[in-house]
Amino acid sequence: MVGATHRQLAYWDKTGLVSPSLRSASGRGSRRLYSIEDIIELKILVRLLDSSLPLQRIRSSFRFIRGQSKTLPSFIVLTDGKTVYFYEDDNVLVDTLKQGQTVSRIAVQDLISEVQARLTNRHGVQEEPLLSQLQDINK
Repeated sequence: MVGATHRQLAYWDKTGLVSPSLRSASGRGSRRLYSIEDIIELKILVRLLDSSLPLQRIRSSFRFIRGQSKTLPSFIVLTDGKTVYFYEDDNVLVDTLKQGQTVSRIAVQDLISEVQARLTNRHGVQEEPLLSQLQDINK
């Protein structure tokens, strides 16, 4: 279901990276029982491994992410194969491997819309020539 082998699941459980929260293994041949959130964590882990990210970096990222106040379903996780990021909100990207260093997102289209709105006076008359320049940029 998550794309991991039984050995990987056992290792991640043994090392505490991702452990089953509903039922742990109780001996050889016993079955672990994972919650939906555990399964989502495992799927994130497998995808990060597939992106060639070393397990130690993933482990550090998981520690950081678990320390945040948000719930797992609210995260958008990204990687470039070297580090792991998550969106804190629509405008802030957080680097999990650099103690939460943030990167701000600036949507240029939003800025253009804001300037266009300010250049239109209260009566709906557009200020020329600035507005026509903005419309040219927007094409």
